[in-house]
Amino acid sequence: MKYSSSVKAILFASIHELADNPHLYAKHPGRDFTRNRKLGFQDFLILFLTMEAECIKEELYHYFDRDISTPSKAAFCKQRSKLRQDALRNLLFAFNRKLKKNLYNGKYQFIACDGSGCDIFRNPNDPDTFFGPNGKSTRGFNQIHINAFYSILDRRFTDLVIQPGRKRNEFAAFCHMVDSAGSAGPKTVYFADMGYASYNSYAHVIENGQYFLIRCDPKKTKGILGYPLDDVRELDCRVDRILSRLQAKRKRLQPDRADDYRHVCKNVAMDFLTDKQTEYEISLRVVRFEISEGCFENIITNLPDLEFDIEDFKDLYHLRWNEENSFRDLKYPLCLKAFHSKKYDYIVQEVWARAILHNFSSEIIQNVEIENRNTKYRYQANFSEGFKICRNFLRIHNRKKIMDVEGLIAQNIEPIRPGRTFTRQQRFKLPISFCYRN
Repeated sequence: MKYSSSVKAILFASIHELADNPHLYAKHPGRDFTRNRKLGFQDFLILFLTMEAECIKEELYHYFDRDISTPSKAAFCKQRSKLRQDALRNLLFAFNRKLKKNLYNGKYQFIACDGSGCDIFRNPNDPDTFFGPNGKSTRGFNQIHINAFYSILDRRFTDLVIQPGRKRNEFAAFCHMVDSAGSAGPKTVYFADMGYASYNSYAHVIENGQYFLIRCDPKKTKGILGYPLDDVRELDCRVDRILSRLQAKRKRLQPDRADDYRHVCKNVAMDFLTDKQTEYEISLRVVRFEISEGCFENIITNLPDLEFDIEDFKDLYHLRWNEENSFRDLKYPLCLKAFHSKKYDYIVQEVWARAILHNFSSEIIQNVEIENRNTKYRYQANFSEGFKICRNFLRIHNRKKIMDVEGLIAQNIEPIRPGRTFTRQQRFKLPISFCYRN
């Protein structure tokens, strides 16, 4: 059996687990998904995972090969209305558990955390998602915010937190996903940009027995160290700090360590400071190095000194860029710019569905052998084309069609050009609209 077929079998097995227990994922257990229909529970999930940017009727025709017995749009809408919010989340977790994990040095799992806005249908009456006219749009726009955990070495999503654009809180999303992951499995290193740098984020990772590697701006780094970094070109040191919301020195429990105290404002989240626990001790490692002439990177971490030195950090943090590419893949090759509903709960369903399709496709594409001849560049699979091939492969639900997935992916390759940099394009693009949205 080819690897693509085995990955498809793994996903189907995960779907079967949900189909065998529909009462766990139905809004009305004992009533929903109990009757035999043209569009059954399993067919609905596969169809939902493989939807593109066409209207629902075309998506149904694609899946059922334009047969006259194709279910109606109403049948599709009724089936999706029965699905609970956590159904697709559990499917993602079930599928990921069956896949092999790639570990750094056979020990560490690298998880990157990042967020991205995603434009949805325009609705000025929704205060949670609507942004008024500004430099991006003269009419205003609606947006959700996707916070994601992404396994860097496996190139797959491991968890998501989706928030209304106006209520985005990346700090809370990060802590929630860290706590959900817990301490089970291999040791995890969480990578994050400077937008996630906070004592609360560090503490949640430490309390779960894991590690973090988070960028930090000079101002926050100065606050942790207690001195400016203007003349410091390279640094690798450990600092022990005592966090407290109390500013009165007479109330400090360890007055002999006055220089180690850091005040946490009452408006700043710190879940481990309570009325009973007024102080929280934290040990951090601060790393600073030059990445280009006159440009420095500040890293806050708790990784052990013996296994990771300053040279390692210069290479490690760049791995986080893979998650930036994954958001681009979600929105364009995987069609997250086309939502098939205007209901918020249904939009969240589609985000989870695209993440599952991403993981399915990425697992196949990465394991396709690309022949590298004696050329100027090494070559890799074109992921954009690969996603489309894998979507069509997953859509095949009978044995009448045969598709050479590995061969097609191997035909679509591109050179690897290390060291290239591009200016990020800040463009506003309206989502694809369908007139039937409800």
